[in-house]
Amino acid sequence: MSPTLKRLLFGAYAYAENLLRLLLELLPPLLRHPLYRLLLARLGPGSMIDYQCYFRYPWKISIGAATSINRGCEFYGSMMDGSARIRVGDHVALGPRVRVLSAGHDYRELDLPDTSASVEIGNHVWVGAGSTILPGVTIGEGAVVAAASVVTRDVPPYTVVAGCPARVLKQRKLHGHDPL
Repeated sequence: MSPTLKRLLFGAYAYAENLLRLLLELLPPLLRHPLYRLLLARLGPGSMIDYQCYFRYPWKISIGAATSINRGCEFYGSMMDGSARIRVGDHVALGPRVRVLSAGHDYRELDLPDTSASVEIGNHVWVGAGSTILPGVTIGEGAVVAAASVVTRDVPPYTVVAGCPARVLKQRKLHGHDPL
């Protein structure tokens, strides 16, 4: 396929995607939820997607049950890699303006070829506002990512991470539960 045709097709996709996004912003939640169930690879029961959220290649994104996607979250899937996915578990809370990326570019090459790797967010995870999760990261069950963190590597289960890049601060202690 010629580069000109690729650009033309991508432009048409981007245009249609923006029209759909505008429609989703105008619909009440009762009508938005069924549309998201059609667009996403999976949207579990009892999950909530707030307004102003963005899903690039939504058929590559799965969201579990009873998960809360706060206002302005962005999910960037990879079109060029068929195996790269974004999976968000059950009972997950994403704060406002969280970004999850499964695609990027190889900075070691001048033409910046596309790269991608799946992102997994385990069950009972809380990701604080304004955090960014980069390609290839797995966030373990019960972990907490502090606000404005940049997660560049895997996060162990039931830990609290923070910073840029995010580093483990401590184990998460739960009242009445022993996670380990």
